[in-house]
Amino acid sequence: MRIATWNLGNRTTRTGKFALRPEAAKAAIQLGADIIVFTELFPNQHEPRFCQTLADFGWRCQHMSAPPLTERANRVFVASKIPVERMTLTLPSVDEQFPANLLGFRVPSMGLSVLAVRIPWYNDKNKRKKTADLIRPAWEWLEATMTSLKSGPSMVIGDLNVKTMSPKGRGGDHFRRILSSGWHRAPGGPTFFNKEKRSEIDHILATDHCVLSGAMSITEAAGFVLAGPGGISDHAALVCRVERRDENQPQD
Repeated sequence: MRIATWNLGNRTTRTGKFALRPEAAKAAIQLGADIIVFTELFPNQHEPRFCQTLADFGWRCQHMSAPPLTERANRVFVASKIPVERMTLTLPSVDEQFPANLLGFRVPSMGLSVLAVRIPWYNDKNKRKKTADLIRPAWEWLEATMTSLKSGPSMVIGDLNVKTMSPKGRGGDHFRRILSSGWHRAPGGPTFFNKEKRSEIDHILATDHCVLSGAMSITEAAGFVLAGPGGISDHAALVCRVERRDENQPQD
């Protein structure tokens, strides 16, 4: 199957240039993915139309992460053409932001577990706690959860707000340790576009039970600009193919 992740860049905004745009659904359809994981989605008046457009074109199985209790927070939304089932997670108690950016689901037809995630861009300027006091436990939870998923066909997909060379204070050490412990990623190129800067912070990761291939960072599709000047978001979509590894198939 083909799977995609796309950060919509809504920044907990209901109106203005960062708000959820209805054409985002039609742009996502052009990715040709069986499952699409949307991160940084903040619902507004366009949400029903957004969801209905996806359903009308075949992405009828839809799940959204739980909202926070008292704070504004972005959410994770999954739309799929094939049946997927919500997976029970023991959510972290870091704050109210991180749990709202987490969603686990299973793909029964492949025996596959998937964790859709966005690590919030914690910042000392707008948080009650210091950045390190939020990032460290968030990554500790993610690393522990990925360890529990490592024994079977599993994937982690979304915006981790980390690069392979990110410093320890941004979760870089945790990320590199995860990649050296039996997880591999689909390198598709830069996904975050901020003026002249390009960063590879959206990721598709899998255990050795899965084969990832054909990864691509997509900024334009069928006339829709996903990222860059005039784009729907400041993130490109990351798309790749995933297969169950045959027991006799060599590892990449």
